[in-house]
Amino acid sequence: MTKPKLWAIIMAGGSGERLWPLSRKRHPKQTLRLGNKRSLLQETAERLRGIVPMERVVVVTTANQAEIVRKQLPSVRWQHFLVEPASRNTAAAIGLGTVTILREDPEAVIVVVPADHVIRPAQNFHRTIRRAAGVAVDQEGLVCLGIKPTYPATGFGYIEPMGERVSSGAHRVRRFIEKPDLKRANQLIRRPRIVWNGGIFCWKGRVIMRAIHQWLPALYNGLEAIRKASGTPVGNLRLKELYKQLPSISIDVGVLERSRNVWVVPADFSWDDVGSWNSLGFLHAGNADGNVVLGSHVGFDTSGSILVGDPKHMIATVGVKDLIIVQTPDATLVCHKTQAQAVRKVVAALAASSKWKRLL
Repeated sequence: MTKPKLWAIIMAGGSGERLWPLSRKRHPKQTLRLGNKRSLLQETAERLRGIVPMERVVVVTTANQAEIVRKQLPSVRWQHFLVEPASRNTAAAIGLGTVTILREDPEAVIVVVPADHVIRPAQNFHRTIRRAAGVAVDQEGLVCLGIKPTYPATGFGYIEPMGERVSSGAHRVRRFIEKPDLKRANQLIRRPRIVWNGGIFCWKGRVIMRAIHQWLPALYNGLEAIRKASGTPVGNLRLKELYKQLPSISIDVGVLERSRNVWVVPADFSWDDVGSWNSLGFLHAGNADGNVVLGSHVGFDTSGSILVGDPKHMIATVGVKDLIIVQTPDATLVCHKTQAQAVRKVVAALAASSKWKRLL
């Protein structure tokens, strides 16, 4: 029997609101370099090269990001570059990528990865994905990658495994715990087997479609209509209409939390979702004062801060600690590191303003 081929879906539709003002609708988080030679999106694709050839990589993105995403990933085949006509959350995006892959390879094993995560080292990622793919095939199940918690995060979901374990180190999932409050998060990280849900998944294409059919029949029927119509002139014109009618729900809530054959494989790598400006402390080592500087900075009595700007624009600080300062040509952000998640409030305020909406 021929061994199933591994495919990949890169989810490249996120907005990265908490990295405003650098992250914008037409230049979102995953397309930023953040002091590196390649963008987060390009790093994701490069990391996949070690385990999935580029001809088996599918990218799902949105219309307002399509141009820059396509420009950054020229080696992705045009038929594998999918643009969502409307935002319908992860279940629809993964479904769209899956039906595209199954047209070419009905036995495909698929790894789903967000475009904006930082993972090190790559070889450990490859090893973990190989284990996850083995479980997906052997158990005919849905596999999540579990990240060992490093702090009591309230912005991530958690996974509680069962005692049952297979030879690869995978455990069947007992339950998913949605974003807890701080007290609950502190309790969870003290439990040795509890892990974060990193949003990286692996499964056979036909297995996830079977699960979508069981738990989200309206989505399945809509994807089937898209599959049957695609490739024809009339069908391509109808894609926008059909996609807008799909239910908007995450794959976690819609499928994984309902299914009984879900497994978690512990991740053997360092991970960060670059969920706020504080993540630059993970991406780059600080200087002697604990400051992470991307750009030009002169500081006195300045420590523990994150300072980002154009190298031609000087950022000067005196007597500050644990601040985030991000300068762009048309906007500047200043906030305390403890308030990094609250940047989304600024974005919401701008979105509600006819005068400042242009800054998004």
